[in-house]
Amino acid sequence: MKKIFLCIVFLLSIGLFISCEKDDSLDPLPVKVPGQFIRLDITSKVLKAINPSPPAADPTNFTQTEVDESFFGGMLTSPSGKVVRYNLYIRRRDQFGIISEYELVKTITSFPTELRITNTDIANAFGLSTSDIKYGEEYYFYGESFDADGNRADFFNLSATVQGAPGVKQGYRFRTTNSDNRFFANPENLLQYDNYVFTP
Repeated sequence: MKKIFLCIVFLLSIGLFISCEKDDSLDPLPVKVPGQFIRLDITSKVLKAINPSPPAADPTNFTQTEVDESFFGGMLTSPSGKVVRYNLYIRRRDQFGIISEYELVKTITSFPTELRITNTDIANAFGLSTSDIKYGEEYYFYGESFDADGNRADFFNLSATVQGAPGVKQGYRFRTTNSDNRFFANPENLLQYDNYVFTP
């Protein structure tokens, strides 16, 4: 009788241990998404811009050189090593709230690489001049990746955990904005700004 009791306790213990073990399939790490996952480690969050009509001595305004040299981006990697092409599209919300369609801004075929999106890249994507790119605009990015067999992945192929976790640094949906020195003067802005917000 004692042996039967011990066997029951042992089996219950094993069942409890197994039920508490985390199911990795519900929370895939980047390396567990074979040939699909693109990781983006943001290093430059906000593009610099010249204000539309700043006073001549406005200290909140960047110089044209600072604007030309600024970029949004970071290190783009393929943890599985199987992604052969990454397309990045951009949608523009201008200072008047007008939202454009998505346009192709970059195609990348070598990983790892530093993703750099400049004001010139944005202007070219929309057939504009850089003088048309203004302070206060927002840019929404949408990425897609392909393996050697042509299999495509985008934001919707990721688990809900990966979609919503900034720490996972998914490279499929993120955003940035064009700002001036007033934004950069407040360190809290850079700490709180989230490039990984889901965008429709």
